[in-house]
Amino acid sequence: MAGPDFLADKSSEPFDLQPATDYSLATLAEIFTGVYSDYFFPVKMDAETLSWIICTQSIDLAASRVASIGTIHAGVIFISTRGLSQRVAAMGVLPDHRGQGLGRRLIRHSIENARANGFRRMVLEVIDENAKALTLYRAMGFEITRRLVGYERLADDKVYPDIEKLEELDPRDVAKAIVHDGTPGLPWQRTADGFYAIQPPSRAFTIPNRAFAIISHLTDKQAHIEAILVPRARRRQGWGTRMLHSLFATYPGRTWWVTATVPEDLAPDFFLNNGFKKGALRQYEMVLNLERN
Repeated sequence: MAGPDFLADKSSEPFDLQPATDYSLATLAEIFTGVYSDYFFPVKMDAETLSWIICTQSIDLAASRVASIGTIHAGVIFISTRGLSQRVAAMGVLPDHRGQGLGRRLIRHSIENARANGFRRMVLEVIDENAKALTLYRAMGFEITRRLVGYERLADDKVYPDIEKLEELDPRDVAKAIVHDGTPGLPWQRTADGFYAIQPPSRAFTIPNRAFAIISHLTDKQAHIEAILVPRARRRQGWGTRMLHSLFATYPGRTWWVTATVPEDLAPDFFLNNGFKKGALRQYEMVLNLERN
């Protein structure tokens, strides 16, 4: 979720970089809201939601930074850490302080810090229409690896004849199943590592021994699908579709979302044949090899 960016190193004002650990969650949420206030989809963050994101996305506040100009918190970069890889989970600068090189300096500092600490890879996602951000990240050495898409299914009152009884289980059990039977090489937010960190209010379900699912952001009007898995021995038998139909029947009257973190060539017919359409938002996954000079 790399945010609004700026290219030139032409800051006329001195600025300070401090670890995000120096700030309260409330302050970090306020900064986050400010830098994404005019983004493609403006974000209003609060401390509770930010705490959930930090936990579920493995965000390392000690590696994350806040850029300040005087008393103004002008920019922020949140860094996630797993093993020898890091991810730019979010980055942005207040609209009035763009064009001063803060974005470039935030990402450069994070790259230098990652190399100094022995990390081998840095990854991020950027909206494909964000030309300025793409230019910046390419200039910093990131390379596009693939396009990521999302899906949306509007609420309906359809009756499904093939629903199954769902059993709720610990999301970690789904993560274990993904380790064994999941598609290798998925994006950061779709890997088993990430699902091990999932916590309430996200929920996990199974059709025992046949299919698994994790959903989040469940309200009276919407729900997000985070994972659908059918064990290899049960594939091509319709269990993925039955899991979807069972979810739709269990939580009727909702719009269902899959965020734009799915490789565009990963089972598009599965979603389209089950009433989803491709979302308008598309992203590029970009990777920097930190071992390369």
